[in-house]
Amino acid sequence: MAVEVGGTFTDLIWIEEGKVKSQKVPSTPEDASEGVISGLQVALGEDLSKMSELCHGSTVATNAIIERRGCRAALVTTRGFRDVLELQRQLRANVYAIACEKPQPLIPLNRSIEVPERLDAHGEVVESLDEASLIDAVEALIERESPEAIAVCLLHSYLNPRHEDRVRVLLAERFPDLPVILSSDVLPTFREYERASTTAMAAYLAPLVGRYIGRLERHMAEHAPQSDLFLMQSSGGVLPVGGSLDCGVHMLNSGPAAGVIGAVRVAEVVGDTDVITLDIGGTSSDIALIRNGTAGVTAETDVNGLPVGLPSTDIANIGAGGGSLGYVDRGGMLKVGPRSAGARPGPASYGHGGTDPAITDALVELGWIRPHRFLGGKMTLHPDRASEALATLGSSASESAQAMIDIAIAHIGQGIRLVSVQRGHDAKNFALYGYGGMGPMMSALAAEELKIGRVVIPPHPGLFSALGLLVSDLKRIYRETHLMKVDEHAAERVAASFVRMRERAVEEFTRLGRHHDELVFDHALEMRYLGQGFELLTEIDLETLAAQGQAYLERLFRETHMARYGSVSRDPVEIVTLRLVAQIPADGDTLQELTRGPSGDVSPEIEEFAVTFRGVRTPCQFAWRASLPKGHVLHGPAIVEEPTATTLVPPAWRATVHETGSLILEKETQA
Repeated sequence: MAVEVGGTFTDLIWIEEGKVKSQKVPSTPEDASEGVISGLQVALGEDLSKMSELCHGSTVATNAIIERRGCRAALVTTRGFRDVLELQRQLRANVYAIACEKPQPLIPLNRSIEVPERLDAHGEVVESLDEASLIDAVEALIERESPEAIAVCLLHSYLNPRHEDRVRVLLAERFPDLPVILSSDVLPTFREYERASTTAMAAYLAPLVGRYIGRLERHMAEHAPQSDLFLMQSSGGVLPVGGSLDCGVHMLNSGPAAGVIGAVRVAEVVGDTDVITLDIGGTSSDIALIRNGTAGVTAETDVNGLPVGLPSTDIANIGAGGGSLGYVDRGGMLKVGPRSAGARPGPASYGHGGTDPAITDALVELGWIRPHRFLGGKMTLHPDRASEALATLGSSASESAQAMIDIAIAHIGQGIRLVSVQRGHDAKNFALYGYGGMGPMMSALAAEELKIGRVVIPPHPGLFSALGLLVSDLKRIYRETHLMKVDEHAAERVAASFVRMRERAVEEFTRLGRHHDELVFDHALEMRYLGQGFELLTEIDLETLAAQGQAYLERLFRETHMARYGSVSRDPVEIVTLRLVAQIPADGDTLQELTRGPSGDVSPEIEEFAVTFRGVRTPCQFAWRASLPKGHVLHGPAIVEEPTATTLVPPAWRATVHETGSLILEKETQA
């Protein structure tokens, strides 16, 4: 089973006796574990003995950073570096702005303490750790600030964790219940601020995510002791829960990352190599680009303006979802989002007390969502309340609804351009994969705006991030900084470092109950010209490295630099960081079961009702997705309904049922 916790709904999907089953329950933002446990009980009852493994992804960690709902964390750092989280970088969104407001650090200065110790840039001890000063400073901090977790980030500890390890031992002896998180464990790479920020974030999330995952683990231990619990990472792979204190920072954006992995897997079967994913939920739209069948992974991302130096699936986020609220600003302009109705009270049509109009209300008003079919009939909407809310925007309810849709599509189009056009890719050459509760409804309209001629709505789109969890590889990415010039000795040093990193990976996966023979490794280097400030990621082959050595490394980097920037230089090349990806590929049979299309003997269930398109009442076909056989073609305007999502086929488009059950939407005539 897989469960994905979103801002509005918690989605569950599982395979039982060869059949795909699903469940959607409201999320519980106060305690996400309650929504997960409730979903498990609704799906399987108290008897979870059928479940062999549970894969889990969520936005809990991300939301905690954005909403500042983490713990009272503290920072221990090297003497003289107490201001590292306050100083940050000389970066600003607007380089011409006289004033620049930096994001507030998660750990304020009054909870940051210094300790006498020092390593040099090679990891050699310059000044030994003053253990007595450390204990005195931490005791005073605890008495004064009562921290719930401590982040430790000492200078150059990525090269030598000796002092950080000793700090943890000393604090564990005196304060055994206080979580202590080391930068040398979380992010053993250079760049002091990014390492400190990431470690601070891990400490800030540790008690919150620890309590949340702990409740889930205890529930499973009681009701499903035979089942393993896996957590999705933001880098696009799952790992068993191992009691790691820093799991919260690895879970950032784990839900959206799972959806991207699901799209990669389905696109392989459908035959699309270049894909833009559009995951629209209740609160936001997550957009990613897949090139040559591979999703981009960034070495660093940021959450609410704060850097996270961990590998993460490259996803752009905009505030446009089914719960995005419409309002009129002081200048009389209609705006949509980023404020959202959330799970409670939700859109006005939910009937839970919401009075502001949301995108969902607009779709109900236009007739694109039928109230009695919402969530497969499990939740009836109130169209009269949607009309009342939309009428507050000043125009007629129908005009306001269409205007809200148009504005939302414009926002989504900007997000798609961000990951495509602004990065040198022509969006017209990509297929648009729409999923999430609202993605199938909006995808074809967004494709029209960008002149994209092919849209794919995969199976189970409203639960697709959860589906992605079931087809994700077990994966861990290891990064270590080793500054070295590419010379005649570099190949030997790189190979030796990768041997050591692979041994570490084998040890960790073995500890997690996996056999080392299953592991597949990918190797890459982050390199730059000597003197440059940032690096380029370059994948390498160890056999070629052994055969060609220095010439291979230089040629590979210069080819990468030429592909990215269109230029090369004779300057020396420097290796900065080694990256090892260790993974156990997912079972392909799971994907086949999840994408098994409807049998050929089903009869289409199609009704016709009038809906509003661009202010005109138009006859429209309404089809139940599970009743559409392979090869069936629907001509727009048409709407395909299913329990977790609704797909819009606009006028001049057609939808064809692929053998996987995916809906392939294409323009009837290409401009």
